[in-house]
Amino acid sequence: MVGKRTYPSKTCPSVVIETYVPKNNFYRQIKQLLKLDFLYQAVAPYYGKCGQKSVDPVVFFKLQLVAHFENICSERALIKKSQLRLDILYFLDYHLGEPLPCHSTLSRTRKRLPAAVFNACFQAILAQCVEAGMVSGHTQAVDAAFVEANASLDTFKRKAILTWQLLKGESKQIDPANLSELKSPFTALEKIDKPIKKGRNNTTHQSLTDADARINHKPGKPCRLYYLSTIAVDTYCHVITHIQADYADERDSKHLLPIVDKLSSKLGQYSLPLQYILADGGFSSGENYAFLEARKIKGFIPLHGSYHPVREGFTYDPTQNAYACRNEKLLYYHGIKMDKGFANHYYHARVKDCGLCPFKKDCCGNKRRQSLIFSVYRRYHQLMHERVESNEGKSLKRRRMATVEPVFGSLLNYYGMKRANTKGKQAAHKMMIMAACAYNLQKLVSYIPHPNNKALVLPLQQVLVFYFTILCVVQQPRPF
Repeated sequence: MVGKRTYPSKTCPSVVIETYVPKNNFYRQIKQLLKLDFLYQAVAPYYGKCGQKSVDPVVFFKLQLVAHFENICSERALIKKSQLRLDILYFLDYHLGEPLPCHSTLSRTRKRLPAAVFNACFQAILAQCVEAGMVSGHTQAVDAAFVEANASLDTFKRKAILTWQLLKGESKQIDPANLSELKSPFTALEKIDKPIKKGRNNTTHQSLTDADARINHKPGKPCRLYYLSTIAVDTYCHVITHIQADYADERDSKHLLPIVDKLSSKLGQYSLPLQYILADGGFSSGENYAFLEARKIKGFIPLHGSYHPVREGFTYDPTQNAYACRNEKLLYYHGIKMDKGFANHYYHARVKDCGLCPFKKDCCGNKRRQSLIFSVYRRYHQLMHERVESNEGKSLKRRRMATVEPVFGSLLNYYGMKRANTKGKQAAHKMMIMAACAYNLQKLVSYIPHPNNKALVLPLQQVLVFYFTILCVVQQPRPF
């Protein structure tokens, strides 16, 4: 049963709280901007029609925002601090002496509500930012960072043999008589007290407390269990337009296509066309380049690793679709072949041509003949390489670094997103959405001019005129 609170009347002690909260207080400004009444209808399908009243959904979401505003990761600490703060009680519409919800109720409510409700809250705040003129939609910067999972490496144990040996094709070594022992998620191998320190990877091992957390060995990062957080930021006022949680062992480039689709859908609701996508080399792939060109979106994504746009010593002959080497011999086209999941164009020289070539040792070494291998997306690679190396590309690279990296630094260090206080990818996704909501709200408060600040305009003008008059008098030539 949806527990819609009956807000205190004017005769309640909450009026006393309002008198003690300053007019320029942050939570007073947030309360004037934030409109979450639509949540009652959004959460209605997930509650019954009888029984005790639940936590007011508006109060629940406001408490989640307070946790990220105050950089609090513990719900016990959140309730304890909120009970002692008059401005937070005023923001929640609670009066003195009224007990806040139990901390365990917040965890149960988060599990009960789907991610769609949290996305609706994020979309409502994003709509306010669009109405305030803070989102242009023209250029979006995309980046990803690790968020530490709520799990320890001590719980990272070996999976059941049946689970990971089937992936390797070694299921024949498993005795069918012992399959009854493998009905549980983990076999007796994980009950061994000696931890396995070597060879731990996400294929053969899994966390016992958080199955969605993944270990990562990225250089410069401590070896821990993480989630991957991917965000898109509008470069006009640094408003977060999209955020999602993914597995930490997945490549960043895998998530660019769905992110662009969701961004186009979100911005299309406000008639804001998406034209530029800025990202680092982790999002580079031929499929992504071709997808952006097909959507008529100009991408600025540097190629991952070393890229050689021209093969020295070889010239292309378009009439024969072949490459000519330094000895004026042709490397003929041999079609498209798959290699490790990638489609490539293959060009091979004749064995007899390379056998008598005076440049064979420098050209192909001990190989019988020279071969050239090009990706089927080579045209898009060349286009992206020229675009990134241009003056516009270098300028947009600096713009991307000045946009999305400070946003990630703020979320991880000041908005309670450095470590997930939940378990599971869906719960981590909800936590990241609320952190982005808190960040956008704070940007919205600092962007919209408040009535209290207008009173400072006239005195400031008078002070400037006064000092300007004195300066003119001082600079006048004095008579001798």
